[in-house]
Amino acid sequence: MRFSNFHIDREILLTADLMNTINGGMSKPATHMERQDSNYRLMVKVPGVDPQHLVVEVKNNTLFLFHKVSVHSNDLYKGSDFFPFTVGLMVIPYDVDIKSIKAEYENNELRVIMPFNELSGGYFKRINIKS
Repeated sequence: MRFSNFHIDREILLTADLMNTINGGMSKPATHMERQDSNYRLMVKVPGVDPQHLVVEVKNNTLFLFHKVSVHSNDLYKGSDFFPFTVGLMVIPYDVDIKSIKAEYENNELRVIMPFNELSGGYFKRINIKS
């Protein structure tokens, strides 16, 4: 088999550590989360990644952080087809207002702000037992 005829299945691209195998490696993202007075703040540093190519998504109760890596081009970000390179994912705490999550990029750091919801002060309910 000649290398020019080599085909990589999309499913393999999504699960393999392609960047370390083909692209010569990449820096590992650094993440740190802290609880503040009115929110959780997730700080993420992803060296070598253009902030325009970072993506933050919420699906159900999971926060996904990834950046786009082109499949068909030598330029990592100009191709029309891409696969997500996962930077991180986390289960969103129960006391976060999911609809109010926002992200900002400043000083080479992505910050995901997750404001508290009404459950942040705690929740208590006595359940009556029927007999």
